Amino acid sequence: MDGRPADCVKLAINQLMPKQPDLVVSGMNAGANVGINVLYSGTVAAAIEAAFLGLPAIATSLHLRDDVPTDFARGAKMCREAIEMILERGLKGGEVVSVNVPALKPEQAVAGVKVVRQCTRPWVDTYERRTDPHGRVYFWNNSVFGLGETEDDTDVAALRDGFVTITPLQFDLTDHGRMREWGGE
Repeated sequence: MDGRPADCVKLAINQLMPKQPDLVVSGMNAGANVGINVLYSGTVAAAIEAAFLGLPAIATSLHLRDDVPTDFARGAKMCREAIEMILERGLKGGEVVSVNVPALKPEQAVAGVKVVRQCTRPWVDTYERRTDPHGRVYFWNNSVFGLGETEDDTDVAALRDGFVTITPLQFDLTDHGRMREWGGE
């Protein structure tokens, strides 16, 4: 089977499942989906697709660092606790939330759970100009995503500081103010 995460959610809900699920949980993604990365994430797109279909949905991701062993079992436990918290507070059909788990060394404890906004600072990629064996030029993205400086109330800052992050998302990217200004409805 081959398909994008959002297509898999669509197929499962519309064709494969005998009834609609009470909740769709996408992930756990290997790598953080914070800041502007939520715009590129297949994990988040799958959760958004479920929300499009009227279901409550949560995207889960585990931040990775070279100096920390990847521990999906520990990350899943932290995600489950965050999901239980979200459900206790209320998540309706059509709503989507992103949960990110920090990369922690085995002896490190999670700093807590924070409900935070999405960081909107731009991420600047770096590229290396290369030439293939046939003499054609191509560019290699050699960026390493880092949880850099940002405002303290963002998903990037909280994850960097060792918190599990919960970020309610919306998928209407329309600039409603500009639309009204330009005479749209």
